[in-house]
Amino acid sequence: MIAAARAGAVALAVTMLSACASAPKDSGFADVQKAIAEQTGQPVKWDPKQPVTPADDAMVAALLQGELTVDRAVEVAFANNREVQATLEELGIARAELLAAGTIRNPLFHAEFRLPGSPRVPLELGLVQSIVDLLRLGNRKKLGQAQFDVAKVRVSAAVISFAADVRTSYFDLLAARKVLARQDSILKAQEAAAELARRQHIAGNISDLDLENEQARYEQAKLDHARAQLDELTAREHLGMNLGLVERADLELPDEFPPLTAAEPTEADIAAQVIARRLDIRMAQGEIDAARRAVGIARTAAIDDLDLGVHLEREPDGKETTGPSVEVSIPVFNRGKAQKERARAMLRQAEQRLAALTAMARSEARAARENLLEARARATYLREVVIPRRDRILKLTQLEYNAMLTGVFQLLQARQNLAHAQREEVIASRDYWVARTGLDAALLGVSQFSVRREGSGPRRPDLFPPLEQERMKESE
Repeated sequence: MIAAARAGAVALAVTMLSACASAPKDSGFADVQKAIAEQTGQPVKWDPKQPVTPADDAMVAALLQGELTVDRAVEVAFANNREVQATLEELGIARAELLAAGTIRNPLFHAEFRLPGSPRVPLELGLVQSIVDLLRLGNRKKLGQAQFDVAKVRVSAAVISFAADVRTSYFDLLAARKVLARQDSILKAQEAAAELARRQHIAGNISDLDLENEQARYEQAKLDHARAQLDELTAREHLGMNLGLVERADLELPDEFPPLTAAEPTEADIAAQVIARRLDIRMAQGEIDAARRAVGIARTAAIDDLDLGVHLEREPDGKETTGPSVEVSIPVFNRGKAQKERARAMLRQAEQRLAALTAMARSEARAARENLLEARARATYLREVVIPRRDRILKLTQLEYNAMLTGVFQLLQARQNLAHAQREEVIASRDYWVARTGLDAALLGVSQFSVRREGSGPRRPDLFPPLEQERMKESE
């Protein structure tokens, strides 16, 4: 009996050690780090052994020195944003769950003494170990590994999605600053027009209606300028939040957007990449694997309690008896049907979701590509057609004004129209780079993942409010 107990203990120890060895010491971070670097081009660091410390201000300040590019913004965000580190901690949680999946329950020891006893105190001793855990251990470890793989993909997708949000907020701020500069020009021109109208009205050269119209345009320009200032502040705070900055920093951004790419991916390119690259599809496939493992575990739900052990009993007269013990649940009422049906339904649900996700992925990628093409065409048209024409109109109006063939109000209006067109080109450039970021997110399937809780953080600023669009159409 002692030899059998020792053999069982040795087997149990070997089983537990093999289960622990299957969990990677780095919690799978190497795989996550590689996936993030491949998709974002920026490294991410995480060390669960290091205590949580305040951000290295000197390091962040060094990264923010000089002109901040979009890639450097992602680098700073990875290094300094605590939400990223909090998301990476999910790897540690997933590793703990993987260890738990490969660990069986501890044996139970019980002792019982009865008083009085003559000539000796009677007692009972028992040691019991659950066998169900050993029977399920293989499937449990496979289920834990499948869930661990899904967790790695989920963490990778969340961080990559965060990088896309950083890029979007970067282009929002760049556009907001350029729009504010254009709005400054419009405000100054309209202020000059309003002042000139006031003087001409005093001299009796224009009517009350003309004066009120110019003054109304000036008031609207002030409102638009205030809105542009708010948009710039909101975009700056959003980018600062993504960068993990505690205090407001003076971020130096380039004067212009990067040039448009030489060519955009074709529809065939999109179709070839979308299924192979999407992380949500890979995660859905992992969830199907996990659901299959859960079905295997559910098959033994009817014998949830099966314990083997050894029992020692001493009678009052001193006689001792020793022998094996067994406890097993009798599946009279609960035969495990509910657990089996639930496991099978969850497997079918995972398979249906993968099929739906595969169909949706192609449509989402095509829509993202069309959005990119529209933004590119709009930016190109504004840059090559609208702005040059507005510029020619301004020059011709200047010539007519010099020849006293037109008034100063027409000249100021021509300058404002050019400024409006330049601002629209800024918005189109921003929309292009945001759409390109959106296409990358659609090809990777990361748009639904986030390192933040739902509803946190400011919304993307609307740099071109509908009211202003209608006013611009009327001025045309």
